[in-house]
Amino acid sequence: MPFAPADHRLMEASIEALGDRYDGMAGALFNQYIADHPHHAPVFLNPDAAQERMTRETLEVMLGLAADENWVDHTVTNFIDLHHNYADFTPEDYASWFALVITIMAERAGSDWPDGASAAWQRQADGLVAKVAAVERNDEVPTRS
Repeated sequence: MPFAPADHRLMEASIEALGDRYDGMAGALFNQYIADHPHHAPVFLNPDAAQERMTRETLEVMLGLAADENWVDHTVTNFIDLHHNYADFTPEDYASWFALVITIMAERAGSDWPDGASAAWQRQADGLVAKVAAVERNDEVPTRS
């Protein structure tokens, strides 16, 4: 996804609109993801530690992509290597996670969610999924079995 200042502004406005309704979102998001993907539950050895970090890093990298931040590609590669140590997550797994993040944010913000915000987030999610798919797996990072 090329530099998208309009998306970035809209995404920031949506985070602001979400406000305090972010509280507890990471837990709800993670629980829903695991309910939808129960086969991934065993790979999260400490879900309480993972859920907030996963949520915040997802939001940061999507915002970073929209702002054309130079650290995004490196961060995506690190995500792949880190997650590969737990399981062989697919681009579709990432796409499901990103879509769920967007849906839950919009639900929590309710009528305060800006028009077009979900589409802006989804464009960035699509760009991230493309980046995930393009990362070559680091065979030196073993998959936990």
